[in-house]
Amino acid sequence: MDPTIPLEGHGLFSAAYGHAVRGHEGPAIIDVGAGRTLTYADLLTGAAVVRHIITDVLAAVDGDIQEQRIAFLVPPGADYVHIQWGIWAAGGVAVPLCTTHPFHELEYAVADSKPSLIFIHHDFAHHKSSFTSTFPSIKIVDVPLPHTPSALPQTPLPDPSPSRRALIIYTSGTTSKPKGCVSTHANILFQAASLVKAWHYTPSDHLIHILPLHHVHGIINGLTATLLAGGTVELHPKFDASAVWKRWMDGDTTLFMAVPTVYARLNTYFTTHIAGTDAEQAAIHGARKLRLVVSGSAALPTSVKTRFREITGQVLLERYGMTEVGMALSCRYDDTDGNGRPDGSVGWPLDGVDVRLASDTGETIHDDDTEGEIQISGANVFKEYWGRPDATASEFTSDSFFKTGDIASRRPDGAFFIRGRSSVDIIKSGGYKISALEVEREILSNIPNIKEVAVVGIPDEEWGERVAAVIVTDGKEMLVKEYRDLLRGSLAGYKIPTVWKVVDGIDRNAMGKVNKKHLVKDLWP
Repeated sequence: MDPTIPLEGHGLFSAAYGHAVRGHEGPAIIDVGAGRTLTYADLLTGAAVVRHIITDVLAAVDGDIQEQRIAFLVPPGADYVHIQWGIWAAGGVAVPLCTTHPFHELEYAVADSKPSLIFIHHDFAHHKSSFTSTFPSIKIVDVPLPHTPSALPQTPLPDPSPSRRALIIYTSGTTSKPKGCVSTHANILFQAASLVKAWHYTPSDHLIHILPLHHVHGIINGLTATLLAGGTVELHPKFDASAVWKRWMDGDTTLFMAVPTVYARLNTYFTTHIAGTDAEQAAIHGARKLRLVVSGSAALPTSVKTRFREITGQVLLERYGMTEVGMALSCRYDDTDGNGRPDGSVGWPLDGVDVRLASDTGETIHDDDTEGEIQISGANVFKEYWGRPDATASEFTSDSFFKTGDIASRRPDGAFFIRGRSSVDIIKSGGYKISALEVEREILSNIPNIKEVAVVGIPDEEWGERVAAVIVTDGKEMLVKEYRDLLRGSLAGYKIPTVWKVVDGIDRNAMGKVNKKHLVKDLWP
């Protein structure tokens, strides 16, 4: 053990320690917002500092806070990673808070998770008085943190049991009140390791990371998996299309992950600001040097995927996951035959993940092309909803499969196609079950003046539900009949919306998802 590098231990710490002592050439973290760069040794040292602060403030015995929750409101960057890893090093449960939420939503997460301590970055100092007045018993630590002490206690890491709770991520709450999903250290390590294997991460990888760090997509797929493999994570404070294109032009990055709305904006930025300029060839060349570009968290419109491929030569890799399971399905890394990333598909089960479809009565579906609920079992599946044993039990089958609530079909080669959430994306109209996601995809692919769409079901006495499309257009007027005529070649008549409503914009959360229940209530009160 190298005494100059603290926190040699188990799991992620063991991997990071190995990268550090082997003299890993590239940085672990590039903090664009703060202009800082961390080596793997710096990462572990900073985590040790945070551990020391936590155990000192909470007067922990033997350096173990015994799964006390620690919340943190910190932007993407070095401080975020130090705090997250420092919480784990102290034996705590990390509760990352969304940096764009208003206080009442932050208040909900804190009240539900009951942390002993909250780290608050100075960027969010305006929330500090609200936290202290609302939660007077919770200790507050200001960020940025103090410099490294001259000597840190070399106490061993807490109990390495993989079953210990490590992380609480709150669901997006698009269909119900957010629930805190508890993942263990084993869950996190399995999820990250499965992606390292499936997507071929290596120490030479350099990820441009623009995803929020209070969701599994940004925390596991981006940050944790890259660090586990020994790569470099370049953390940007927020998504900026011009900054991403500029970094791609530099030609030194290998990975990019985002939600579909980001790819739509990257397409638009290229068309309006780069195409036809002196920078066009450099932009195309730089984008083609990326080895993997991933889309997830919401359905990817075929039109967006096609346009991105036309610009960059990159075929976006789609995958399927959620807060409760991490990633479960992925299109294939190897797409040399052109069949590994089918349009509209989220691919095949990852190694070690068991995925099945179930009927409304709970029976396993074996027939191809028959729709059913996705159910998942494996070491990736979360431990529990925090403080909600009844809700946890209700979401598992008697043989321990997690019921995702997502409806999908499976074609003969095993590739899965998501049809939508059973509660909001499956519209029951005139005896038919209609996938809102399929209708959205065809609208965006066939009607050029529609820029955004959300398809919903609205109550109707005759049909049960009517198919309605909420749309954002480019300003050109078209009649409903024209919209419907453009869809007749790709959609059955009963799937084509009979109600169309034009709006200025469609609200989406940080992961690009629409709260369709709220949308229906707002537009059809």
